Parts: sequence; C-alpha cells; structure tokens
Amino acid sequence: MPKKKMKNKTTESQKLQQSPTTKFLYEARSLGLIILVALALRATVVEAYIVPTGSMEKTILVGDFLIGNKFIYGMRTPDRLGIPYTQLGFDIPWIRLPAFRQPRGGDVVIFKYPHNPLDKYVKRLIAGPGQMVTINEREITVDGQLYFHPEHLQYLDRSPQPKEWRDPNIFPRGNGNKDNYGSIRIPAQGDTLWTPNDRGILWYVAVMDGHDIRLVGDQLMLDGRPVTHYIVEQNYYFMMGDNRDQSFDSRFWGFVPQQYILGEALFIYFSLDLKRFPFITWERLQRIGTVIH
Repeated sequence: MPKKKMKNKTTESQKLQQSPTTKFLYEARSLGLIILVALALRATVVEAYIVPTGSMEKTILVGDFLIGNKFIYGMRTPDRLGIPYTQLGFDIPWIRLPAFRQPRGGDVVIFKYPHNPLDKYVKRLIAGPGQMVTINEREITVDGQLYFHPEHLQYLDRSPQPKEWRDPNIFPRGNGNKDNYGSIRIPAQGDTLWTPNDRGILWYVAVMDGHDIRLVGDQLMLDGRPVTHYIVEQNYYFMMGDNRDQSFDSRFWGFVPQQYILGEALFIYFSLDLKRFPFITWERLQRIGTVIH
C-alpha cells in the first residue's frame, strides 16, 4: 500500500518563533487582556486608595494605602474612560447593580467629592436619608440618639466654638458652626423641599440631581420653569471626619448623593510616613493589615 504523506504540523509556539511580528501581537493581546481585567476589577469590585489628608486621623493616617470594597453598596459599571490616576478622559453612562446592603451609620465610606467628582474622599457616615442630625457642644445626635464615639475620635481645639457664632462657611448658610450645628434632615428620595424655607438645601440637591437652577428676581427657576418646590430624586448622606477639627466635610460642603457613593474602606495594605525620610518606619509597617472600623 502506498504510504500516506504526513502533514507537517506546526505548534503555535513554533509559529511564534518563526514570526516575530506574530509573537509581538500575541504578547500584546495577552497583556491587553490582563490590563482590561485589572481595570474591570478596579472599577467594579475593589480599588486601592492613598489617603492624602489628615481628616480621618487617627483612624486613617496620611500616607495609608486603603483597599475599598466597591461591591457591598452595589457594584458600579465603569463611568469614565480615560488614563488612570489622571483627569484625562470623559464620562460614560453607567449603572449600579443590586447592593448587599445600603450604607449605614458608622461605615467608613469612600465617595466622590460632590463639588469635584474626580476627587475621592473617605469619611465616616453619620446619618443617612430621612435622618435628623444635630451637633450640640460637639456631641452629635441622630434622630434624638447620641451618636457613638469612634475609637480614634479626636479634637485638636481646646474648646468648642460658641453657640452664638454663625460660621459663614457652614452648609447651609446660617446653620451654626462645626461644634454647634443646627438640626438638619438628610434628604431622602421622594422628599419634597419647599421654597423659601428650604431654598439653600433645595438648590444644592437639585444641582446634585443634575438640574439647572437659577434665581430670577425672587423666583426660583428649575430647568427654565418657575418652581415653588422640588421632589428629591435620590438618597443623600451626611459625612464627617474622625479628626473633627481638621475635617472638611458635610458640615461645610453638603450631602453626598447616592450616585457618588463608591464603597466601604476595608483595611490598610501599606503605609508610608510622608513626613519622615526614608518614609518606611516600623510604626507604619505595623499598620499593614489594620481593619478600618
């Protein structure tokens, strides 16, 4: 019988060895897939953050590197395309998947700063939608109950600011100061805010909800239409830092909208003392693995 001719079979690796161009394309594709998976995880499940300010000291120190859980409050699809760790890029439509649970009082939350969503802040959640917050001589009450003292809560000023002083930087204007803060209800989805009594809060919430709001004479105009009230479109949250006298938080710039909530701070995976060379100290190494609570 005539012998059958055996076809030469070339393995994929042999082909790559024979073709430098093909090998390059194969490696580039593999690297691209790894990068895409890493970015997808970063955008949806977990993300690493570095803390640049002392507003949460001594719970979280400047130079701590955090791992945040972006899954617990509802995984978000990517909302921006651009170069990571830069402001180069553009926003894209996104959705939030069902949450395991909603943010609750005492959580240390990572969120987008409402006045510049490209910046990310980490603070402690004091109160959620529909709750009433009051601060009297530094003591916080939520719905009439004293709020717990976090383990590393600290005040740097010797005494609280006087009750009669109205800090012009407080939100909303005229609501006291950082140590004596007038009662305020955190907006919840479906709430109705009225003018003129709620004008400052109404204005802020409408802008956060994505509307154009203006004052024409004495008339409030929403998306070009005169309004006397506004129905809140999403839930809001009140945040404060554990380093109460050095924290720029909801007392000064307002509520955090639900859409800006990113995740919960979980633990410290690395820490650098940025004030002391060579930055790595034994005290900072001991912080590795610290659970944030």
